[in-house]
Amino acid sequence: MNATRRRLERNGFSFVEVLIVLTLGSLIAAALYQVVRFQQRVYRQEMATIERHDALRLASSVLASDIMEASGREGDFVALGPDSIVIRSPVGFGVVCDTDNSDKRVGLFDTAGRFAAGAGDSLLIYHPNGWVVREIQTVNPTGTASLKCPYASGPTLEMTVRVNGDVTGVPAGAPVRAFHVYTYHLKQDRSSWWLARSDATSSDGDILDILVGPFSNDGTGLAFNYTDEDGQATSDPAQVARVDLSLVAVSGGHVERDTLTTSVRPRNQ
Repeated sequence: MNATRRRLERNGFSFVEVLIVLTLGSLIAAALYQVVRFQQRVYRQEMATIERHDALRLASSVLASDIMEASGREGDFVALGPDSIVIRSPVGFGVVCDTDNSDKRVGLFDTAGRFAAGAGDSLLIYHPNGWVVREIQTVNPTGTASLKCPYASGPTLEMTVRVNGDVTGVPAGAPVRAFHVYTYHLKQDRSSWWLARSDATSSDGDILDILVGPFSNDGTGLAFNYTDEDGQATSDPAQVARVDLSLVAVSGGHVERDTLTTSVRPRNQ
């Protein structure tokens, strides 16, 4: 009986044992906390890297696609800057049904995108003697009944555009591209700088789209270099044969940064 009583009295933990368990538990918890903090830091860094890479990829894609569609000889490059570019950008597409040169009208089908008659809006029209550029005067003007698609069964007239120049000889089925003049540059929004697209024909340069970012604002965030067919630097929009583009995306208070450089050749170069 006495031995049993002594064994029962010894059940449980002593103060020293509890203290040891608490100490070990605290050490393990502290170690786990450091691991979690390290993983969170790595995750934030990885996400920031992904966001910078996405900004570079998207910005270069937008700029390169417009530059590749442009032709210096046809006036698509309006103004060239070291950190901005004014360019005639494609915004719509259609196919010619019929033309009326007496009234400078073009009938279209299979239209997509934007056709407008504002400042800076124009059409690039295929002609057997070469592509022609015509400014848009009016979209869907009155008195268009004379325009017909030359198909017994098939597409019908969807849109009529009056332009400012000759359309004689433009065949049915000719592709048509609609363009508008935009400026690409960096624009500050709060404390960051973003690639923006502005209406180049607006008196106050209205910002139409904040596209992607943020980018460095130290002069390296967006940079252009222009060269002619001989590889010499040029400031003449009509002589541009290659555009060298540089982008610097930033994060972490501009401490972390990634750079992308690429060369783009315009249409017909």
